[in-house]
Formats: sequence, structure tokens, C-alpha cells
Amino acid sequence: MEVCLNSTYTTYVTRFDWLEDMMRVLDKKAMADFMTILWNCWNSRNNYVFNGKKEEPKDIWSRASILSKDFRIHNRLKLPMLTTQIEVRKWVKAPKDCIKINFDASITNNRIGYGVIIRDEDGFVLGGDGGLKEGQLLTEEAEWHAFDESIKIAGRLNIKGDVIFESDCAGLVNKINGQNSDLSIIGERIKDIIKAFINFRSATCVWTSRQCNTVAYFICKKMCADACH
Repeated sequence: MEVCLNSTYTTYVTRFDWLEDMMRVLDKKAMADFMTILWNCWNSRNNYVFNGKKEEPKDIWSRASILSKDFRIHNRLKLPMLTTQIEVRKWVKAPKDCIKINFDASITNNRIGYGVIIRDEDGFVLGGDGGLKEGQLLTEEAEWHAFDESIKIAGRLNIKGDVIFESDCAGLVNKINGQNSDLSIIGERIKDIIKAFINFRSATCVWTSRQCNTVAYFICKKMCADACH
């Protein structure tokens, strides 16, 4: 699930990026205060949704303030929790004589879109694809479908060398790399898919951040938006 959070200068793709940015600005105790307020807002929201109990903002603030004082986290420190140097996150070229295949999937209105982009060691695009599949799938199932399509596309392009598959779905990557101990249905499907790895000189699947997987992500979102292949 992606959430776009807009500030005056920055658009955040996920809520975690936003919180990480806050850690670069606030010190430990100020960040603890901030997280306490967020936690109380979340509890208040749940009370309203599930119990019909609506609270005034001042009551939420008062409870958060008391918790902060109880744990002695109301004073600011000089040093932030994370360094102010922001890591640059972007797609990285494959190692020498290696092909990198990025894939992603998106779920929208009972359909999934998938996107695949294949690039060589110089970043030159060798091929790609995008498509649509009707039906409601879980996130890992949708990502599995995109992974399956990426292998088929590599086969059509007759890629035989060293290959790195990149995905921003950590759950799927863990299942692919730990398939010997995965007895789930999707685990069995993955075992069938990775049999195609014998067609490559070597093949691995690694996790990457969403910022490093933007092309595949935009392709699959485009497929869902236009309902096309």
C-alpha cells in the first residue's frame, strides 16, 4: 500500500520515507514525542471507527503529553537520530557482463498490472513489457505473476548469461531465496518458476527499494490505469 505525503518541498512515496526524513530533523526525544502523538492519534482513530467514540484533539494531545512526561522524553537533544546526509536512492547499473531485470505489480479495482524492464551493464534497455490480468490477488501473488512474466520475457529475448532479478517486494524475494523451506501454495509456484533459472549462466533475485524500481512500477500502474497490454 503506497501513501503519498506532500510537504512544501517534498513528495513522499511511502509513509516510512516520511518518518525517516523526520528522524533526520528531530533529535531522539523530540522524535519520541512525535511518535507518541502519532500512536495516540492512531488509537483515537480506532476508537472512533470500531467503538464510535470520538475524541477532541485537545484530549489526544493531553494524553500524549502526559505519556511523554511520564517517560521523561520531553527534552530535546542536540544530535538527530539519523545523519542529515540523505542517501541517494536510484537504479544502479548491473555488474559487468550481467543483465538486470526489474519487475513490479500493482493491484487496482479487481485487476493487476505488471511491468518488466530489462537493461544491460550500461543501462541500455534490451526490452520490457507490461500487461493486465483480471481478478483479485494478494500482493505477493501479483508480484509472483510479474516475476513469472519477467522470466518469460527474458526467454523470448534469448538471454542466457548472468541475470539479476530485482523486486521491491521483500516477501516474494524471501520466498524465492528460501524456496526449499517454503511449503505454501505460492512457494510451490515459485519452485516451478525458478526451474527456468537453468536457462541462465547464473540467476539471482534481490530486493531493491521502490525508488530503484520506478520504471517497472510506472509500467504496471500505467497498465492498470489504461486497462491495456
